[in-house]
Amino acid sequence: MNAHHLRAILLKLQDRLTDDDRKRLHFFFGNDVPRRIRDDPSLGGTLSLMESLFDQDKINEEDFTFLINAFEAIQCIDTAKLLR
Repeated sequence: MNAHHLRAILLKLQDRLTDDDRKRLHFFFGNDVPRRIRDDPSLGGTLSLMESLFDQDKINEEDFTFLINAFEAIQCIDTAKLLR
């Protein structure tokens, strides 16, 4: 999968997340993302969270298991399945 395709999928996933899902996702990542990003569970904040994970190479077009595991941990099973 190329980087643009993964980013397109991540944008589509945003439509599936509720506000509470986003809050749980931001909480889950704890020290993996800067506090200013963690404290903003809006759509923009969640996109910044994803960008931060890309920057740290915790997710990339070849391996996004870290993100799949996060979605499973916060009980967003359908979202995790879309990434598989």
